[in-house]
Amino acid sequence: MKNTFALSAPNRRTFVAGLAAAGLIAPLGLRAQTAPAKVIRLGSPDLGTAGKSSPGASTLAIVQANRWLEEEFAKDGIEVQWNFFRGAGPAVAEALAAKQLDIVYLGDLASVIHKSHGLPTRYLLPTGRGSNSYLATAPGSTIRTVADLKGKRVSVLKGTAYQRPFDSLLATARLTEKDVRLINMDWPSSKAAVVAGQIDATFGGPDLFTLRDKGVHIPLSTRGRGPGFEINAGALATEDFATNQAPLVQRVVRQLVRASHWASQDSNREALIKLYASNSGNPEVAFREELAGENLAQRYSPLIDDGLIAAYQGVHDDGLKLGLIRQSYDVKAWFEPKFLRQALRDLKLENAWKEADATGKLKGAA
Repeated sequence: MKNTFALSAPNRRTFVAGLAAAGLIAPLGLRAQTAPAKVIRLGSPDLGTAGKSSPGASTLAIVQANRWLEEEFAKDGIEVQWNFFRGAGPAVAEALAAKQLDIVYLGDLASVIHKSHGLPTRYLLPTGRGSNSYLATAPGSTIRTVADLKGKRVSVLKGTAYQRPFDSLLATARLTEKDVRLINMDWPSSKAAVVAGQIDATFGGPDLFTLRDKGVHIPLSTRGRGPGFEINAGALATEDFATNQAPLVQRVVRQLVRASHWASQDSNREALIKLYASNSGNPEVAFREELAGENLAQRYSPLIDDGLIAAYQGVHDDGLKLGLIRQSYDVKAWFEPKFLRQALRDLKLENAWKEADATGKLKGAA
């Protein structure tokens, strides 16, 4: 005789819930989430040249160049997919909104803008801190000071991390974007335009040093002007990926912390410069100029400390003041430090870096 056991739909749900509570089966909502993704989709602004796509001078570039993620996930048959965007932060935002990316690398202003616009991300760890910006002027230009920019044709790629320090630089001469003939132009086009004299100046990263042999001058930079002029960058995961693929996120963060530790060693300074140049197609001079005199352990610290949180809070607050963002959000709650903490424990690097205080100074430093 065949035994049967039938339950109505409500009773069936109660029965299954009871089994889950007893630990005999996984909850239904979780069983669909435990299968690891088959592809990890990474996104970054394209900071490479000469046909080489690269995330520039960051710990993500170190991971990419060494293929550490491919090596990490090969045994599981998980594909690592790199996506680079010539449209920088705004283009990355479009891909995030279309749910085409899982983990992204972005400068501070772009990531703050995206979060303010409602894109569901969690900040995992910094991939580079305190980088500088530079003003390059056309051959024969008489621009020497910030005040000289008034009325001049200046290009800045809006929506990227460079817009905030540019506005801060203008403010030192009591100028705003309205006082210059601001042109929104991508980096390759800006460099070509300033060399040709089609614009008076362009504001951007250390790759501008590669234009000096074409008669371009770099009379101004943000170096040494303080946290309000610096750029931080970080790795962010979508909330969905951070929640449902947490083990994979943990493994990605572990490789980024590994890269942070390697980049923090002053003995690796020359190798770091060469890696960045080889990986991006940019000449070594760009990275040599940017890293000259820099404390590498401070530059590449992966810690989510008071200094980092204060820096992003400053970007958020300046963004509201300058009208770059319209919707406020809880900056501190945006950070998700659990993956970093576990990676530091796994790699036994809990004491490898000193934390920075809210002013950006290392705690315990004289």
